[in-house]
Amino acid sequence: MSMTEIRIGDEERSRAAERLAEHAAAGRLTVEELEARLERTNAAVYARELQAVEADLPDPPAPPPPVQVPWLPVLLLVAAIAGSMAVGHPVPPLFILAFFLWRRLARARPRSYAQLA
Repeated sequence: MSMTEIRIGDEERSRAAERLAEHAAAGRLTVEELEARLERTNAAVYARELQAVEADLPDPPAPPPPVQVPWLPVLLLVAAIAGSMAVGHPVPPLFILAFFLWRRLARARPRSYAQLA
C-alpha cells in the first residue's frame, strides 16, 4: 500500500486546514479559493486527496536551526569567576568578558522568522 492510499483522520485534516489558512493569510489564496480547498480538505479520506489540495502551494519554512552554545568557554568563564570570588578578589575583566560573551550569544540567536529571511 502506497503512502497516498493511507486513510487520514481529523488531526491530518485540521493541520491541512491550518496550513491553508496560513497560505491565505500570506496572500497565496483568495477567500473563495480557501473556502473551496477547505471543503475538499474536510471531505478528504485519503492522504492523496490532501496532497492534491496543497500541491501548488510552497512547503512551510523549515524551523530555525538550534543555537549552539559554546559550552567550554562558558564553563571556563563560570569557573574563573567562581574561583576569583572564592579567594575574595573578583576580577572585573572576567565580568566584562562574561558580558561580551552574553551579548554575542544574544546576537547569534534569531528572534523571529523575519530575521531568517
